[in-house]
Amino acid sequence: MLMYPAAFTLINDKSERHFVKFVYTPELGVHSLVWDEALKLAGQDPDYHRRDLIEAIANRCYPKWKFGVQVIKEEDQHKFDFDILDATKIWPEDLIPVRNIGEFVLNRNVDEFFPETEQVAFCTSHVIPGIGFSDDPLLQGRNFSYFDTQISRLGVNFAQLPINKPVCPFMNFNRDGAQNHHIHKGTVNYWPNRFDATPHARQTGESGAYHEFRENISGMKERMHAPKFKEHYNQAQLFYNSLSPHEKIHLQGAFAFELSHCEDPIVYKRMTERLTDVDLSLAQSVAKMVGGEVPETAKRQNHGKTAPRLSQTEFFGENPTIVSRRIAMLIADGFDLATFTAVRAAFKSLGAITFAIAPRRHLISPGFGPAVMADNHLESMRSTLFDAVFICPGAQSILTLRENGRAVQWAREAFGHLKAIGALGDGVSFLQEAVLLPGVDLAIDQASGKIVTSYGVVTGWNTDAGVLKSLSIEPSETAFSSAFAYAISQHRCYEREMDGLVKKIAF
Repeated sequence: MLMYPAAFTLINDKSERHFVKFVYTPELGVHSLVWDEALKLAGQDPDYHRRDLIEAIANRCYPKWKFGVQVIKEEDQHKFDFDILDATKIWPEDLIPVRNIGEFVLNRNVDEFFPETEQVAFCTSHVIPGIGFSDDPLLQGRNFSYFDTQISRLGVNFAQLPINKPVCPFMNFNRDGAQNHHIHKGTVNYWPNRFDATPHARQTGESGAYHEFRENISGMKERMHAPKFKEHYNQAQLFYNSLSPHEKIHLQGAFAFELSHCEDPIVYKRMTERLTDVDLSLAQSVAKMVGGEVPETAKRQNHGKTAPRLSQTEFFGENPTIVSRRIAMLIADGFDLATFTAVRAAFKSLGAITFAIAPRRHLISPGFGPAVMADNHLESMRSTLFDAVFICPGAQSILTLRENGRAVQWAREAFGHLKAIGALGDGVSFLQEAVLLPGVDLAIDQASGKIVTSYGVVTGWNTDAGVLKSLSIEPSETAFSSAFAYAISQHRCYEREMDGLVKKIAF
């Protein structure tokens, strides 16, 4: 979920003001990288997320968000135990529900990166009639700094650049200056003037002209931070309480990772004290990992409250999907072309993007049939760049992969990063003999034809067409593509982490 932290206002046709936050909920759900994966990707492909977005759009897997609003009546501003205009505070959805009113779709890539991306100038101060500003100090600061930044970065006429030019023409009183593209007719560019030229829209009585909400002020207006603005712990506890068990482990690890780079013991002590104000178990876990003083008692009682839609686990798509997921298919000379082709077609029909990865980026010869050009090779791309890994069968291919340390590392690393792994036929023996995934059940009985799913690892020996064809995304013991697609749709198998399997392998 994406939410602009600052609060704007909505003003209706009765000139009644409401506070509002704009919320974007992705159709494909919310998920993120695991810590080790993020560290590796920073070196392997710093542009990974940008490339992933461009690739999805190019493959017509258009990213889509539900656009919603959280609205609070102006007279209800002080009915909450937190300051609604403090951008560090969330608006809990059980108190202020999100109302979805539209959608936001990215349906094309830019034609040229510089003029369409580098020169984009976003300004919080650019709003349309009906939207206004609140006294949120973050918003007020950005209203000034964003506009000032665009003038410094792109010049006073940045709004005349094609990418920033409004679809609906508008007129202002700017004139000339660096990089001016307009031909201004007439002799005046200010109002009022002796020619009664170019009046404000409101002067002409035009409907729909922008005007800010008129507040009733008697004497001096001054907004002081209420005591609620300085309450820093209740919502921190609310957020932590609302996380799933594995997310709490990830948060503890993130604190410990960053804090361990500091060598000053007093910093350990003070940070542990701050965390104790939030949750005792959190503080104890972090203190143990960094060698700090482990607290024994909580400084503040945890209120125990939770709120919906703060955990990523609550943001799966409405239906299981693998649209835009990147699937690596490991092959080498002698691979089973029929199985490769059938599985690739099944994934494509479900909206996924597949890549043939081999020991070399060249034509790879199957046991029978035409060669396939590898999309990349094992060294230049790593498992971190994909959502799932499929081990394609073929006796000679599997023998080559088994003796290739990088191929083995691919599978182990994908397992350590909690990603779905699929293997058919000889590919199962690759996992049995070369990768050694502890605690995972694999398809052992070659005669049964049963598909086995264990901790997100989907295996089977039967490669008949009926086993590979996928018309649905669901758990299955008979259709490999369905079962593997379902494992991919879950994004990660956090049970591996919770049950200690990840700690048993090196990746």
